[in-house]
This record gives sequence, structure tokens and C-alpha cells, in this order.
Amino acid sequence: MADEALHCLVISDGRRGIENQALGLAEGCSSIRPLTIQTHHLHHNAALAALPPKAQRRLAKFDLPRCDIAIGCGRQAIAPLLYLKSNRPEVMTIYAQDPRIDPLEFDLVIAPEHDAIRGPNVELMIGSPNRVTRDKVIVETLSFASGLSRLPMPRAAILIGGTSKTHKLDAASHKAHMEAAKSLRGAGQALLISLSRRTPDNIVLKWKRFASDNDHVWLHDGEGPNPYFAFLGGAEIILVTEDSTNMLTEACATGKPVFRLPMSGRAEKFQALYSALESRCGAVLYSGQLEGEDYPPLTETARVSEIVWERFDTFRSA
Repeated sequence: MADEALHCLVISDGRRGIENQALGLAEGCSSIRPLTIQTHHLHHNAALAALPPKAQRRLAKFDLPRCDIAIGCGRQAIAPLLYLKSNRPEVMTIYAQDPRIDPLEFDLVIAPEHDAIRGPNVELMIGSPNRVTRDKVIVETLSFASGLSRLPMPRAAILIGGTSKTHKLDAASHKAHMEAAKSLRGAGQALLISLSRRTPDNIVLKWKRFASDNDHVWLHDGEGPNPYFAFLGGAEIILVTEDSTNMLTEACATGKPVFRLPMSGRAEKFQALYSALESRCGAVLYSGQLEGEDYPPLTETARVSEIVWERFDTFRSA
């Protein structure tokens, strides 16, 4: 039985940052035991999507494939997980993030340490699940080798997020980010710059202007194949804006020096994340450093994936 592949359903609304958390956890589990993974995208209309999860659960029609484990992330994934728990009790339901409802509505919740959620079926981790593994970074770096080869060593990756509920990428923040980029180029670093879907359009234009005005800059603004993992593999140091739990923990999963770039806004709960990453990985605010502390790669996804299987064995034997 241990060698027979089980089936995992990853449920998301299609947003990349949300989906990658659930998919990263599923892939982490599949690296331990045989597990097939299928992604299910939700397509609610605006009116249904705006309803609270329990109202969605009552009104929506869910046509979900057969599975043994279902992993969801993001608000829209809550209702189908509730449906599975009540209608298919043989399926283990897992929610990644703080669901902001009673965690006992699921079989397991994987939540960031910096969120306030606690409970008997809650497992905490530094940051969020991600898809960064040594093998994946190597494969992706090799697949973009021709592009990377055009940029001399040393290289620095700059990962830019955007405005969120807690952070704002305003003019002052962008100025600090741009000054960091200019200082790195002045120090002889080639730059691998990745912008996110949340990066404001006016900021995107400014980064495009910077890339066109400077040699040895590779800017990915969302067009064409995404070299994100190759940027993690091809850089010696990584700078990340403070708004993104995902990008911060993904960068720290490489074991390379990671530095935070400041953002405006209120980020009280994020201070716990920054402190954890600073203590564990030396991820301090960038102030011109070109070297960082040595630390073992952050392998929280692998750790909680082991816990998922422990919980699954208990779930199936109950």
C-alpha cells in the first residue's frame, strides 16, 4: 500500500502566488511518497466569489475529481474544502494559510508562524510553502542558461512585489529599490530583476527605463517564459521586497545571502516573519552589502510535508 500512488487535488482560483503555496506543499509531499497531483481551478462569477465561504459552500456546485488529499490556498478554496469534508469524509482536507474561520473545519491547516492562528490541527511554519527545491532550481537555471550566459558574474537578483493589504509600493519605496539597483551595478553586479503581477504599472515603466539605460540587466516584466527560478539559481545574492512572504521564503530556500528591500505601509505581523528570517537566514535590510551570513537552506516545506504524511496516516487509521 505504501508504494501505491495516492491522488492529490490542488484547489486554487488561479492566482500564481496563492496556487504555488498549495502546489509547493503537494510537490513536497510527492517527494516523500508516491502522489499524483492534479490542479483544479475555480471559476466563480463575481457575485458568488464575493460571498463568505460557507455561503459559497451552500450555493455553489462543486464537480471535484476523485482524490485522497485535497490542498487549498486562498479564500476561494475554502468552500470546496468544506464541501469535501462534509461529503467525502475519506478525503483529507488541508488548507495552507490562515483560513480566518475555525481551523477544525479542515483536517489540517498549515499556517505561517507570524499569523495568530493556533489549534490542535494547526501546524506552523516559517513563511509559506513553496516550490523551491535544489533540483528545480538547477533544472530551471540550465533551461535559461543562454540568457544567463550573457550576463557576467557576479550577479544579484532583485525580486519586486507590489501593493497589498499591508504594504504599499509608493514613490519612496521605489526610490529605495532603485538606489539599491544602482549601487549594485556600481559595484559590478549584473542584475536579474523580476517584477510581479502586483507591481504598479508606473513602477514597471521605471524599471523598463532602467533596464534599457544600463548594461548587464535582465528584466522580466511578465512577458514570455518566466525565469524566476533561474534568477534564484543564477544570482549570488538576492534582494526581496518586504511585502511578499512567498518571495522571502523562496529566496531563503536557496541558502544564498538574502536581503530585504523596504516597503511602505503597516506590517506589524510581518515583523515576526522578518525576525524569524533574520535569525534563521540572516535576511536583514539591504544597506549596500555584497555578502551575507552562511546558513543552511530554509527547508520548511519539506518539514511540513513530512508532518502531512504523519497526519494522513493517523487520519486514515481513525
